[in-house]
Amino acid sequence: MNSLKFGVFYNKQFDTLLVSFSDKPATDTETINNVVVLKNKDEVVGVNIFEVSKDIQIEDSFCSEKQEVVEYVENILKDIYPVKQEKQFLIGKILSCEAIEGTHLHLCEVDIKQEVLQIVCGASNARKGLLVVVATSGSWMPNGSLITEGKVKGIDSYGMLCSARELKLEKESQGIIELGSEYSNKIGQSFWGVYYDEQKQV
Repeated sequence: MNSLKFGVFYNKQFDTLLVSFSDKPATDTETINNVVVLKNKDEVVGVNIFEVSKDIQIEDSFCSEKQEVVEYVENILKDIYPVKQEKQFLIGKILSCEAIEGTHLHLCEVDIKQEVLQIVCGASNARKGLLVVVATSGSWMPNGSLITEGKVKGIDSYGMLCSARELKLEKESQGIIELGSEYSNKIGQSFWGVYYDEQKQV
C-alpha cells in the first residue's frame, strides 16, 4: 500500500477520472479493464479511469480530497496499484509573519498542528494570527500543478498559502483565504474535509 498525495480530476466530457501520482511524463501505458496505467519507465505516474458514471456521480472537476471519490479510486486500484490518499490542504495558523527586505514577500511560520512550516508568501493580507489554508508540499492544485519544496529569493519554502481563486472557490479574490475564528479548533485538519461537511449542511 502506497500512502501518498495524489491528484484526482474529473473530465465530465469524457467521463474519466485522471489520477496523478507524479508530474513526470508518461512514456508507456498499460490497459487493465477500464483503467489505463501511465508509466515512466517502471514508475507508475498516474492512471485514467474510464466510464466512472456507471459507478459514481461526480459534479466537481477537482476531487483530490472528496471522500467518496477518493474511496472509489482507492477501491478501483486496490488490485492494480494500491494507494491511500494523504491529506494535502490543511487548516493552519500564521504564528509569525516578517517582511522580506527589498521584496513584497513575507516569511511566515505556519502551525499545522503536526509541525510548524516555513512558507514564503506574497499576499498583502498575510499576518500573524491569521487562520489559513495551507497546500503542503506534494499537494496537487485544482489547475493540476504540483506544490513542491523550493527556494523563493533564496529562502526555503515548504508549501503555499492559498487564495480562494487558486482553489477555484471564487473567480475574483484578493489575497489568501482568511478563515473565521470557528476554524481555530480545526488546525491540522483537512480544509476540504471541513469544507465538504459544511456544504452538506447548507
